Amino acid sequence: MQKINFDTLSSTSRETVMRLLDVSEVLFSESGYAGTTVRDISAKSNINQALINYHFQNKRGLFMAIFARRGKILSDERLRLLDEFRQEANGQSIPLKKLIYAFVYPPLRLAGESTGGRAFVKLQARLHNEPKDIETTLRQEYYDRVSLEFMEEFHKTLPQISRESIAWRMIFIMGLYIYVASNTGRLEVISNRKCKGSNWKEALEEILNFCEHGFLAPVTDTTLVLP
Repeated sequence: MQKINFDTLSSTSRETVMRLLDVSEVLFSESGYAGTTVRDISAKSNINQALINYHFQNKRGLFMAIFARRGKILSDERLRLLDEFRQEANGQSIPLKKLIYAFVYPPLRLAGESTGGRAFVKLQARLHNEPKDIETTLRQEYYDRVSLEFMEEFHKTLPQISRESIAWRMIFIMGLYIYVASNTGRLEVISNRKCKGSNWKEALEEILNFCEHGFLAPVTDTTLVLP
């Protein structure tokens, strides 16, 4: 896993690395790993390809470094909120809405605060389309442990719901916040411009209310709906 130690870089090198990360993050989110070349990144950032190879070795190293930067921020914030709510619960189960908040707030905040943050959330959305070895490595590094911890807490809060149903409902939440954070412009169209996809604080309230009720929905008897 490519991880940059910014403390060991000169101020000039630090600026170069940050610019490369910022530019490539947007390009990868728009065109994907295969559709983005080192030449594209060099041209867009106005930084020589030799410096890209020096700092990141290759395109793969640069792609991994993007996740090392924001993926860790995302995971750490989710775990910090989860620990905070565990302490507040004092041995009892965490209220459902707080659990959902701890899971969806960090990516929404990230997407709402900068173009790069929104690009990173889009990168997450298309990660399953990237080379399998890259996808597997990144999911194991930044997502699996966190998701499993949330699975356990959701089950403690909702013991009447099977782990299988909780897993499905967590996947629904992931798809929901990724689409909202990607800010595709569809919200403005269907709301006749009365809602703004960039208003992530409003989005957060809507997501929390919607997902809380969705999690509490009774499990469907599939024999009634499937042929």
